[in-house]
Amino acid sequence: MKGYKIYFAIGLILILVYLVAQFNKPTPTDWSPSYKKESKIPYGTFILYNRIQDVLPKVKKQASATPIYNTLKGKNYKNASYLIVAPQVKITKQDFEQLKKFASAGNKIFIASYSLGNYAEKELKLKSAYNFNQDGSSINFTNPALKTVVNYGFEKGIGNQYYRSIDTSKTTILGIDAKEKPNFIRYDYGKGALFLIAGPGFYSNFNMLDKYGPEYAAKTLSYLNGTNTLIYDTYYSIVDTGETDILRVFFKHPELKYAYYLCIFSLLLFVFYDIKRRQRIIPIADPYTNTSVAYAQVVGSVYYHEHNNLDIAQKKISYLLEHLRSRYYLKTNEIDGSFATTLMQKTGINDTMAKSLTRYIMQIPTLNSYSDAELIGLNHIIEDFYKNTKT
Repeated sequence: MKGYKIYFAIGLILILVYLVAQFNKPTPTDWSPSYKKESKIPYGTFILYNRIQDVLPKVKKQASATPIYNTLKGKNYKNASYLIVAPQVKITKQDFEQLKKFASAGNKIFIASYSLGNYAEKELKLKSAYNFNQDGSSINFTNPALKTVVNYGFEKGIGNQYYRSIDTSKTTILGIDAKEKPNFIRYDYGKGALFLIAGPGFYSNFNMLDKYGPEYAAKTLSYLNGTNTLIYDTYYSIVDTGETDILRVFFKHPELKYAYYLCIFSLLLFVFYDIKRRQRIIPIADPYTNTSVAYAQVVGSVYYHEHNNLDIAQKKISYLLEHLRSRYYLKTNEIDGSFATTLMQKTGINDTMAKSLTRYIMQIPTLNSYSDAELIGLNHIIEDFYKNTKT
């Protein structure tokens, strides 16, 4: 019984040390693309929302947390601008009609997003694409008053989107990338205009603290000069991450998280206190050797010494495609941009994950090398896919 008390005391001390360490550990950086105006994480828009009056000094901000139709229906805005910064904006027919009326009355609309939704893109005769440049993006303006001698350079993932198909009869190109593909365009409606830029990352906190970020963002938003009222959309800024973890609410809030730890500790305390030996000591038997584990270690060691990240990435993509064929009966012999929509419909994952997986599937077979960080990123998104589609 004395030895039992020693083990119990050691276990109690270890649990307390673990709880103290969890309580004092630093909060990891949240890289989720929320684009919320009050969010100070890298992909929030706290800086944009609070400093936009540096570019538009006379403007009065008006936040809107309702869909476009509800915000504009029955309103008589004059000399106003509607600003949307979000990963995707699903504009319906009713929303689009209200936007056209808003612009025709002499107002301006500015949307920074990867996707506008099927209806709006069809009406605008607009198609977007992604440039798989490993070194980031290089872009500039077409307007001589804004154009710089040297292109603006941005981190990988910001500015890689562009418009591969536009209606040239109705579109004015305001910005292009290094391959002269348009990434910033304008549509005129009556006395007003619709401005589209292919990606919200230009206005994130992360980019606003970069070398060229503030200057580029200010120049794009300068097209809204003269505006008296700025309707700042907050309805589309929250991304559905598809979280299904049953404990996500507990771990999201510190109070609930530590209450959960306290419950676990109390349960363990009860078990250790109430436990009693009910039979004689059973001799320890030699465990069976798990040859599968040894085999996995040998194979892993070979891959580690070879350090062929590209081969590993290609195998992971091959296994993923086989999984999609066998479980969801998807055709994977020809994969293009539309594959993301099919993948989302068949598997139930969100649009952002479907587009990311499709980009990886299309990109990796064309590469000559693959870094450790890229392989880790690929592994994370594939594991998230398996987790979200597990039944």
